[in-house]
Amino acid sequence: MIFFPHIPLMEKALPILRQLAPEIEAVHAEDPKRKEKVQKMRAKGISMLLTTTILERGVTFPNIDVAVIGAEDSIFTESALVQIAGRAGRSKDHPDGMVTFFHYGKTEEMLKAKRQILMMNREGFKMGLLDHQ
Repeated sequence: MIFFPHIPLMEKALPILRQLAPEIEAVHAEDPKRKEKVQKMRAKGISMLLTTTILERGVTFPNIDVAVIGAEDSIFTESALVQIAGRAGRSKDHPDGMVTFFHYGKTEEMLKAKRQILMMNREGFKMGLLDHQ
């Protein structure tokens, strides 16, 4: 999944990324086909889903990595970044997932999110919920 701060940027990236994989889709709150696109991603009918923060919580796809484009944007608060990062590694069979923030300079929100994620991972490890830190 690739998260974008704004719909126009996401729509600009879509045709470029479709050159790599034509089945890539993009979703946002006003998209009338968003539910079927999410379902298509669950069914592994698409390899990559571009999205706004609409999918930062409440959706699970096994075995995915997550990227945030423009992570310095004010829409990406600490809690939003933590929720977005939580989309990766949500499967017993695939507990690891890469989370990458693409940005023009680190923000305090990114640093706080990273600290919180590392702290939660340490707690999960201590409780035996994670195999490694």
